[in-house]
Amino acid sequence: MDISSIKNIVLTNLKGVLNFKALWPKIKEAFKLPYAKTYVAAAVIMTMVFLVFTFPYDMLIRKKMKDLEKTLFRTVYISEIDFSLIRMTVLNNIYMVLRSGSEISIRSADINISFLRILFRNDVKGSVDLTGFKYESESSKINFNLQGNIFIDYKSFNDLPQGGDFNIFIENASLDIGQFTLPDTMGGLPLILPPIKITSVKAEAEISGRKVILKNIRIFGKDLNGTITGSIEMSKIFWSSRIDIKVTMNADTPLFDNYRDFISKYINDRNQLVIPVKGSLVAPRIDISPGNSSAPAPDSDHPMDKILPVQ
Repeated sequence: MDISSIKNIVLTNLKGVLNFKALWPKIKEAFKLPYAKTYVAAAVIMTMVFLVFTFPYDMLIRKKMKDLEKTLFRTVYISEIDFSLIRMTVLNNIYMVLRSGSEISIRSADINISFLRILFRNDVKGSVDLTGFKYESESSKINFNLQGNIFIDYKSFNDLPQGGDFNIFIENASLDIGQFTLPDTMGGLPLILPPIKITSVKAEAEISGRKVILKNIRIFGKDLNGTITGSIEMSKIFWSSRIDIKVTMNADTPLFDNYRDFISKYINDRNQLVIPVKGSLVAPRIDISPGNSSAPAPDSDHPMDKILPVQ
């Protein structure tokens, strides 16, 4: 028997099977069986669930990444994407080149966030673990590892979040900022900073109304140690958000040796450099009455807070 004969036999049988007029009476009889409609509905639902959970989301993510190359980035690359709607999403070997030429790379990113929760409850809740984060430009280098728990509650994703909290822990951070100039609103002073090593940073913040309240940011390290507290009043245009924060640092660090004359008027009687900063994110300004704050450290029972700052 040749191929043509087999083809004709198959087509002849298919015509009989796929004849809708002949099938319709059988379908009506089948629906009269007990629980037939329930089984059909269950089959449709399970098929939809199967399609949702087996959809190739990694291909969709890569397409969105290519779209970003037309706007924010010159290049976006991720070697491996293991996406899940209900469990941890893993991204390996992330590499991005910004329009400015700066590069961002992340060895691995573990994102333990339920995307089904995002769809049905309008909030973001979970944990993030970034390993080997690196930012590099012509003049600056920043490296660190990050772990954190986040919760952001939205009424609508088109509006600002209405509540939430953050707990973030950064370790093994290094900053090589080199030479830069403070904004004109902060004096326009040119600064040259040596490489900075930071052992760890522990940050606690919450969202209340339109504000991000920085409850406690503790910085530990030989080169830099201190606290940051205050608030950020959010705006839909991110860089227009208003800040009202206080930076308190140990004034004895060698990092400030070349700027003693400038910072001496900002040191309080506890030998702390205290700098309140206000304005917007795009145009911050120093707002200070020199040496008038004792800047007590905020109370906390976090284990990291039991460690004395490195002098």
